[in-house]
Amino acid sequence: MKIFAIRDFYQKEYQEYIIGSREIERHSVYFVYGEVPVNGIREMGAPEGHEEILFLLSGEAVLGSGGVKTQLVKEQAVFMANEPFTFTALTECRYVVAGAHTMTHHH
Repeated sequence: MKIFAIRDFYQKEYQEYIIGSREIERHSVYFVYGEVPVNGIREMGAPEGHEEILFLLSGEAVLGSGGVKTQLVKEQAVFMANEPFTFTALTECRYVVAGAHTMTHHH
């Protein structure tokens, strides 16, 4: 068992707090915590070889992909696999992503 203080794991490149293979010493699962200010936009999605569930802890957002826009509200979740999308915060948002590697690969 390992305990993590999520705020110790900020990755500027992604603008998120990520606990991944470096921290758990396995390349199977990862955990992400993110915050997006009102009107903030973030490019997101599970890249090839990954599957993710995004859970919106607070706020309201619009997810856009391929011309389709879907509203996501507090305490809703969305499953993603090989689907890039744009996350636009309608209000200040906090979210978590639980992800898994579905194929062996390296980052």
